Amino acid sequence: MMVLILDIVDLLQLHELWGRRPIITAFTRLEQRQTTLVCDMDFNVDSLLPRLSRLKNSPEWRSNRANLMSDPARIPMGSLSEEYLSVLYPEAQSPASARQALFLSTYNHFVVIQYRETEQDVTGLLQSLAQVRAINPGSFLETSYLPRAGAAEWIPAEITDEIRSLDARYDATEAGTPAAYVVAEDFWTTLVKTGADDIERAARHFCQQDDASDADACRRQLTALVDVAQAWNRSPSVVGLCYQVIE
Repeated sequence: MMVLILDIVDLLQLHELWGRRPIITAFTRLEQRQTTLVCDMDFNVDSLLPRLSRLKNSPEWRSNRANLMSDPARIPMGSLSEEYLSVLYPEAQSPASARQALFLSTYNHFVVIQYRETEQDVTGLLQSLAQVRAINPGSFLETSYLPRAGAAEWIPAEITDEIRSLDARYDATEAGTPAAYVVAEDFWTTLVKTGADDIERAARHFCQQDDASDADACRRQLTALVDVAQAWNRSPSVVGLCYQVIE
């Protein structure tokens, strides 16, 4: 089953904590930041300190003479080498898995809101919305009725490779699925301007086309989509990302 996931992510803060701030600062901030999404990594400062102490006294750290007067607590998470990760998280399956767990857990803390539904339902509801509002679908949807893709470059540019290499949902080799892309502003602004009456008419229209659909469920799904758009609209620092995953 193909599932569509829409994430509204504060990429500016994500990039700041992952790639620029010292790991101790990042853990301090993340420990205080709530998320409803599942995180494999626990950002607990008290548990991080003995790990950093072990790294500072390890052969991996002390083999570099420049490190003798340095503190590993000052290294950003994104700059930790595989050698350092193996010392910090010896219980991890591999340094690569530790890096991925760190990144995905950090990413999840900066997801403002997430929408997850089957692709078939979402595309059908969006097509119905375009019809009842008499909007050209091409103005905010792809030909497949997925959310329209925005600029090819991800924002900020420095975090692009990290997301594409460390987010397990992104798979550039997955046939027939643009596994992740930035959603165009036109898609969000169209939804922001969608009112309760539009939702009601679109839900009824969709149910007329699909007898198996439940009108209340359709209303909830469309309302949730509009809520995601409103979250995007409230902050200039967030970006909307679209993922297609097979579950």
